Amino acid sequence: MLRRLNHRILFASAFFLLTLSGCTLAWLFYKTYSSEKWVRHTYSVQLLLSQILFEINQTGRDRQTYLDSDEKQVLQDISDTRRDISAKLKELQWMVRDNPDQLRASQQLAQVVDEGFETFNKSLQPFHAGDAGRDAQNRYSQELVRWARQTSAIVRDMQNAESGLLVLRTVNTRAVFRWAVVIATFSYLLSLYVLWDHYWGLTRELKQRQLAEQNALKLSAQLLSAQDQERRKIARDLHDGLGQVLVAAKMASDALLNRPDPQKMEELNTLLGEAVSSTRSISHLLHPPLVDELGFVSAARSYLEGFSQRTGVQVNCDLPDRQQRLPRDVELILFRILQEALTNIQRHSKSAQAEVQFRADHAAVTLKIRDFGVGLPTAMLQENGSHLGVGLAGMRERVRERKGQFEIRSDAEGTLISATLPLAV
Repeated sequence: MLRRLNHRILFASAFFLLTLSGCTLAWLFYKTYSSEKWVRHTYSVQLLLSQILFEINQTGRDRQTYLDSDEKQVLQDISDTRRDISAKLKELQWMVRDNPDQLRASQQLAQVVDEGFETFNKSLQPFHAGDAGRDAQNRYSQELVRWARQTSAIVRDMQNAESGLLVLRTVNTRAVFRWAVVIATFSYLLSLYVLWDHYWGLTRELKQRQLAEQNALKLSAQLLSAQDQERRKIARDLHDGLGQVLVAAKMASDALLNRPDPQKMEELNTLLGEAVSSTRSISHLLHPPLVDELGFVSAARSYLEGFSQRTGVQVNCDLPDRQQRLPRDVELILFRILQEALTNIQRHSKSAQAEVQFRADHAAVTLKIRDFGVGLPTAMLQENGSHLGVGLAGMRERVRERKGQFEIRSDAEGTLISATLPLAV
């Protein structure tokens, strides 16, 4: 479950990083387009200022041409140029409306241009009236020169300001571009790595699942074989134990039918008692009734006492004095693990001592069984559990079915079996 959750987190992280890369690239394209738009805007403003300045200078040249030639067409050209300048000044104010400094400068330019054209018109009035005195025209020419210089200064300041904005926008655009490329590249490469790790994680999980399925098939075959062996053992025990006792009891009862004998009656009673005891032992092995009647803790304490008496293995148990009843399937799994582990200690570990520890809280229970024997072969401790015997494999499968955790640790100093089962699934 944890690995699957990690894979989901990795996949979600990769998806998030790819989305971040896409958003960064989209933002980069937008900023690049906006920067190019502002660069074109700057060039347009500078071009418009140059056109305004050129047309203002052109009106000065047309004025001199009119004074020299008295052609009416020149006056019409001057009038057309003035209307064009007025339109360009309005367009300039609209283009720089987002920049307060440039907007004030454009308004000042429009005011100066209007004042200059008033002087321009005054210079033509004496000429229209037939009074074209040289002194008056020289005075107007000087005023118009000052006007041209003033407009040129304003236009130059505005062009310099636009050039500064162009440099600033270019620097910002390059910085944004560099950072966006770094972020997009890092996010893309990191997402590729996360996807690669996610892929290999899924591949490993798939291999482990396939191996687990193969082990499950092997375990199923082993369990069937173990069931057959257990059935043969039970049949042999019934035949050699309970069966022989019942045969002897039958013979004793037949003898009593022919001739009553107190000694035969006592022998028959003893044989029937042995039959009852043998039947009870077989029943306990097949299904421990104490687990259903008293719960795991009491059944385990009783079983450990009997185990020590039968085998001579000293068992130190750490069990709570009182324990609330657990779910029936949990109690049965714990008892079967206890039975199998102690049986393995008796048969294989060559240990004279064992320890049993049981802990429970509101969320889970943990059973630990330890011996101090020769330990398990290394092959049986592999993670996939393919070399486990039927008993250990059965323990592991019981715990896995209950979504618990099963652990085996073994070395030259002994073996520890730990099983943790959640109380709520």
